[in-house]
Amino acid sequence: MATSSSVQKSFPVIDADSHVVEPQAIWEHYLEPEYRVVARSSFWHERDEIGPHTVLNGRPAPELSTATMPRYAIWQPGMTLEQIGEMDPGQQHPMSPGATDPSARLRDMDEMGVDQALIFPTLFAEYFPLVENPDVAHALARAYNDWLMDFCGADSKRLIPVAVLPMQDVNFAVREARRAAAAGFKAAFIRPVFFNNRFPADVYYRPLWGELEALGLLACAHPSAGPAAAELDANAPFVERVTSNLRLGHPVAEVIAPSMDTATLLIAMLADGLMEKFPKLKLHFAHSGSAWLPLALEKTETYLWICNQAEPVSLDPAGVFYSRQNLVSFCAGDTSVRHMPSVYESVGAWGSRYPNQATTTAWEAIRDLESGGVPPVTIERLLGGNIAGVLGTKPPSKAKAAS
Repeated sequence: MATSSSVQKSFPVIDADSHVVEPQAIWEHYLEPEYRVVARSSFWHERDEIGPHTVLNGRPAPELSTATMPRYAIWQPGMTLEQIGEMDPGQQHPMSPGATDPSARLRDMDEMGVDQALIFPTLFAEYFPLVENPDVAHALARAYNDWLMDFCGADSKRLIPVAVLPMQDVNFAVREARRAAAAGFKAAFIRPVFFNNRFPADVYYRPLWGELEALGLLACAHPSAGPAAAELDANAPFVERVTSNLRLGHPVAEVIAPSMDTATLLIAMLADGLMEKFPKLKLHFAHSGSAWLPLALEKTETYLWICNQAEPVSLDPAGVFYSRQNLVSFCAGDTSVRHMPSVYESVGAWGSRYPNQATTTAWEAIRDLESGGVPPVTIERLLGGNIAGVLGTKPPSKAKAAS
């Protein structure tokens, strides 16, 4: 386990990017009975002794990983990146229990030094945004959100559910945002991808952004690996097509595409003046690292100065971004945060990516930031203070040394 008994914390840690793996119960029990037949051809997932099987819009969909090694849920406390890299993909490997069992999840959080965690989807991050039927998407969103609320009910003080929204239809998305807020959700998931040929920054979605602002929900822009997306929907298929000539033996889109997808959304929002239209809107750009942020802000400013905009927008995008309640997540070992803490001290939010193969712990993040000379007060903000302020939460503190 990549921890050290010398690593300590005297403050609560909030994990800004962790995941569940959705069980079949969502489709078989939480989905309303009248939608179960049509959902089998819209979006259906099941796992048997052979492996996972996913149907999307009437066709078998590419799986997120091999049947033997679920890379999106392979990490368990005590595992290092080196050990994961040495795993034989031809052998059967179990999924982390904490991906589906909240009790196991809470035990893993204790080992990781995490006091609270935002809970993002996995299958509903990859496949759900690509569902074509808006009515079925609305029903699936209700089913997932109801299941997730039950999952987080195991400890509602520590597990923070992030609702999915049926972006296929803005009216349905607004309705589900209202329902989720009324149920106690504090955040909503939005993948930076095209929904039936509309990008989230499209004027079509302004009613939703306004509703998220009014409800006080944190809008979480979170990409996915992208194997099921079409090339015109997200960047991952394009990246994989380019790199297929390299014969690396492993997908590489997840290294590059998330930051491309997320930066595209931020640039589009800045060019539209969306943050100025909704000044109290809270945004969280997750699972993409943080190194892309300064470059995206700098290049956006350059092109806003030399281009004609459809509507007047600020020519100081960095000023707009940093003056709002915005966040960008980072992983332990993110050198941009360690070397430029002043850039991220007010917007950075550490995320573990649990139980993904690239999972890191709070102990690793603290040690990494300390090695770069980041001041303790800044480390406290980066590992929980910033996101606690945006969410308006006060997490239970479990100050202790790593075991």
